[in-house]
Amino acid sequence: MAMLRPYQQIIGMGAAAVPLILEELRREPDQWFWALECITEENPVAPEDAGRVRAMAGAWIRWGLQRGLIAE
Repeated sequence: MAMLRPYQQIIGMGAAAVPLILEELRREPDQWFWALECITEENPVAPEDAGRVRAMAGAWIRWGLQRGLIAE
């Protein structure tokens, strides 16, 4: 999935895409983690949560809230 052209185009949007991706994760947890990590060069997901989509989404949403990228 990460190599699909539309996914790569979203990564190509850079930081502008991050709030949109975070809102999408809040609406429906899905596989946006690779894009977020590529764009932000960060990974707030705890090692024990790797592979647990809802927990991973929660970590990224908290990360976005802490940085003011999305509102509560």
